[in-house]
Amino acid sequence: MAWLVLRADLSSIRHLADKYEVRDFIRPRIGESHLVPLLGIHRRFADIDRSSLPKSFVIKCTHGCRWNERVPDRDAADWKAIGRRMESWRRKDYSRIWGESLYRGLEGRLIIEPWLGGPGGGVEDVKIFVDRGKPLGGIVHTADEPAFFTGYDTEGAVVLPRREGRVNPDPPECFDECLELAAVLGRGLPAVRVDFLVSHGRIHAGEMTFLTGAGLHLLLPGPAFTGAFDPREFDRRPILQEH
Repeated sequence: MAWLVLRADLSSIRHLADKYEVRDFIRPRIGESHLVPLLGIHRRFADIDRSSLPKSFVIKCTHGCRWNERVPDRDAADWKAIGRRMESWRRKDYSRIWGESLYRGLEGRLIIEPWLGGPGGGVEDVKIFVDRGKPLGGIVHTADEPAFFTGYDTEGAVVLPRREGRVNPDPPECFDECLELAAVLGRGLPAVRVDFLVSHGRIHAGEMTFLTGAGLHLLLPGPAFTGAFDPREFDRRPILQEH
């Protein structure tokens, strides 16, 4: 991962890092039903018509990571404070933070989506690692303990136990389907992590991640999820090879 951050030119697949543009990649491969519903896409915060939004929702910057704002109550929200944060993030170049070329040149926009599960509700975060179209397994953040994760192989066996001695639950019922969907989305790419949000049994493909933790994560992807990964494969042109 660190090699990719320091040396690779990933600009040709940067559209897959854009939270709005990636929808056009996901849609024809696994279907509209696996996309998070779209409430709006805006070039400026001032363009948002708050009266058209549901009570709870999420605003995200399309060109970075963790630049999100969860709004539990539209009418009680401090819109000026939210606007200042979102506009500050929107104007920044995320590639300058960790040196990730994948984000270089992306336009800063604001995408609005429903808050899956809602405030206090449950949503599972399933992240599948794929090596040349073959899923290797993945990690799951469960709704009851979202700060912790368990890593599973493709058979559902635990390969990364939860920290602090916490009990490792069985993989969710949707895990096998997430593996299948990730294999479809990862086809033609050297390696990728496909992130899903699961709410009320429905699987939503959220993001495609190439640089887990900007190469600085202590545990991920780790031996269990690297396969035969060779970062030099990202030197090929085109990186995404459609078949």
